[in-house]
Amino acid sequence: MAKTSLRLAFVLSLVFFLAPPKVYAYLDPGSGSYLVQIIIASIAGLGYLVKLKWGKIKTFFSSTGKKGAKDENQDSQS
Repeated sequence: MAKTSLRLAFVLSLVFFLAPPKVYAYLDPGSGSYLVQIIIASIAGLGYLVKLKWGKIKTFFSSTGKKGAKDENQDSQS
């Protein structure tokens, strides 16, 4: 019973969101350029963040390989 009502609620909400009533909205050309600016700024900000943290990122990924090499050297010396 609960499964059927949950399925019915899902289908009704899907129909509700996919078939909205008429909406009278206007998007001017500036809205598209604003969206492009947001995307470009996000990419630039992410690039700057990676640049700032590059040392930590590099040591995080390279430290696992160094630990394995140290363990092998100790085993071969024993």
